[in-house]
Amino acid sequence: MNNGTARILVVDDDSTIRMLARETLEQNGFVVTEADDGEDALHRFAATGGDLVLLDVMMPRLDGFATCQRLRQTPAGSQVPIVMMTGLEDPASIQRAYDAGATDFIIKPIIWSILAHRVRYILRASAALREVAARAEFQRALIETMPLPILVEDVWGHPLTYNPAFATLFGGQSLPKPTEPVSCDRPNLQVYEADMLSARQERRTIIVHRAAFTPPGSSEAGFISAILDITECKQNEERQRLAETVFQTAASAIMVTDPAGTIQSVNPAFTTITGYSRDEAIGKTPSLLKSDRHDAHFYASFSRTLAETGQWSGEMWQRRKNGQIYPAWESIEAVRDANRQIVQYIAFFSDITERKRAEQEIFFRANYDPLTGLPNRSLLHERIDQALRRARRHGDGLALMFLDLDRFKQVNDTLGHAWGDELLCQTAERLEACVRETDTVARYSGDEFVLLLPGVTHPPNVCAIAEKIIRRISQPFDLNNTVIQIGCSIGIVLYPDHGSDAGVLLRHADLAMYQAKAAGRNTYRRYEAVMADRMLRQLSLETDLRLAIPHRELLVYYQPILDLKNNRLAGAEALVRWRHPRRGLVAPDDFIPLAEETGLIHEIGAWVLEHVCQTLGRWRRIGWRTPISVNLSSVQIRHGLSVETVRTLLQRYDLRPEWLAFEITESVLIHDTRQAHQWLEAIRNLGVRVDIDDFGTGYSSLAYLKRFPIDRLKIDHSFVRDIVVDTNDRTLVEAILAMAGSLGIPVVAEGVENREQLDLLRRLGCEYAQGFYFSQPVPDEEFVKFAGRLGAIHA
Repeated sequence: MNNGTARILVVDDDSTIRMLARETLEQNGFVVTEADDGEDALHRFAATGGDLVLLDVMMPRLDGFATCQRLRQTPAGSQVPIVMMTGLEDPASIQRAYDAGATDFIIKPIIWSILAHRVRYILRASAALREVAARAEFQRALIETMPLPILVEDVWGHPLTYNPAFATLFGGQSLPKPTEPVSCDRPNLQVYEADMLSARQERRTIIVHRAAFTPPGSSEAGFISAILDITECKQNEERQRLAETVFQTAASAIMVTDPAGTIQSVNPAFTTITGYSRDEAIGKTPSLLKSDRHDAHFYASFSRTLAETGQWSGEMWQRRKNGQIYPAWESIEAVRDANRQIVQYIAFFSDITERKRAEQEIFFRANYDPLTGLPNRSLLHERIDQALRRARRHGDGLALMFLDLDRFKQVNDTLGHAWGDELLCQTAERLEACVRETDTVARYSGDEFVLLLPGVTHPPNVCAIAEKIIRRISQPFDLNNTVIQIGCSIGIVLYPDHGSDAGVLLRHADLAMYQAKAAGRNTYRRYEAVMADRMLRQLSLETDLRLAIPHRELLVYYQPILDLKNNRLAGAEALVRWRHPRRGLVAPDDFIPLAEETGLIHEIGAWVLEHVCQTLGRWRRIGWRTPISVNLSSVQIRHGLSVETVRTLLQRYDLRPEWLAFEITESVLIHDTRQAHQWLEAIRNLGVRVDIDDFGTGYSSLAYLKRFPIDRLKIDHSFVRDIVVDTNDRTLVEAILAMAGSLGIPVVAEGVENREQLDLLRRLGCEYAQGFYFSQPVPDEEFVKFAGRLGAIHA
């Protein structure tokens, strides 16, 4: 620190003197601290220190002499310049000031115009004196601790005195004289090598540096010799070469500073890591590398530890020459002399950017979902446990939501995993936007998410959040310029009402979520104890469904489709039923979604298709030619039913392709259009008809009807049910009929239940109809009777 920024402590009970001193010194760039008496000065110096003290002599409580003595007794005050300000000019007072430890004195009245110059001079003089004292101390310590033996001889070569090292190594014997010519650039100095027995009678090879000088108290010239043991010298040289090699080749940066922190040396790795060359670094301080990533508390702790222990190690963010911030692992050691005084600091540091990146990557992989960036199941459990401990401590509660996306599997299966992944990422963003920063949104698995809401205890509040989430998730998603709509089902639990640990709460929330799905999806349910029983029944149903095919419990019913022009049978739709041994006839809505969810739909679908082909083969043998349509899900098209399988079944049962039709939903067309188009083309090329089922409930589009090879549309029963009384439904049906008619596509109206509906559909130009008005789905035998009454289509 230069004098212009030195800290001056002004001690005087006269506020005017202090004020004048402060103004004068601050105008000259000094930092001034005031104290109004000796006790105050001691406290302030202990708290803030100072580079120079201006100390009044005559003060109440503790005068300047006593204050000066007390300051000198402190570590920080032992070397600081203390200038006494006194009106006493008698020699005794001046001597007393010096005896108390004063550096200098200023006689009052003070000449303010020269005060700053005087202070600067004293600061420079004190620094010079400290430097001289340090140099003298260094020289004294050097001689005192000199490992080299020193011998003083008279002109005849008789020993006069020697240092402890000489006595230890050689006793008091004389030096051997040179046996070979000596070589030296200085005429009064001889340097030669010799062999000599040590005090232990060990032969040592030494190098003698012998110079003429006049010993104190003698008028005759003598000699002083410094002896170097070559063996140790060579060992030292080897160690030095090794150290230099390490210094130059170390992968870690090495920086050597003096006690004040001025850089004295750096190695090549320092330049590699920091970007500063050796010349750019030497003479600077380590603040050259200081970043803004650490606060004052960090550096205070760092300095305190280094001052107290002489060492420090830890992680520190540093700044390269190009301004880049990087993490470093740094170790600093103080180098002390024989008197335990610090003479240097050596710092070793390495760039740990890659290690930190690897640690962060490992931590992220262990705790976060790599796709969405949300906490994973492991971190979720940890946060739930933390929230539970906090809730128990404070008598608080929390809410947990288990969320599953509705229709995600359909998107993933039809559009592909890349689209599904993008949908999950957008869902994660929406969920985070629906809750507080203190809440946790975690991806639990697949399309399941869990939300942890600490402190949310009132059911209405939880339900409001769930409704907000459902609204947000139900809004359209833009996936690569394709609009997708899904929903979500949410299960809700509260602590402590529904469980006391993470496992129980998650399990109950999962059960509640499944009840939300069972209630129609895109809704939420709070956990109730009866849900566990309900889930057990669902699991039992799944187990039974897996046995339904081998136990021959599945049935195929047929619902006729009539030609409205001639009231003759135009075909039938095959519908699967399950006759459970204990539950009786299970409705399709109760087991088809379960089959799709568990993957059993492939096995069931294959069985239904073969059963229908068997039936068509049997009818063929009795002369019937009634086309049968079979429902297919997008999952079957994507992962199950191949065109080759259909061809094999047609050949096995000797069927004409036009006797078989497949009913698919509009979602098959909108999702994964390339695969759907290829499959449809192949099926059509085989000669099998393709109908669009439930038309109008999904993505009705004239473009898709033009693009894909479609044989027939089936208007969903929801539009037919109120067609007579609801003008909107009537308008929609008219639009569908017009659109299909423009493309030459026949239309079947589903769900016809009365004569009024049938008459209106005829007037609107609908060609085919199906519904309870004609017949409910019936077993094979009853359908045969119905067909016999109407007249089956013959070849």
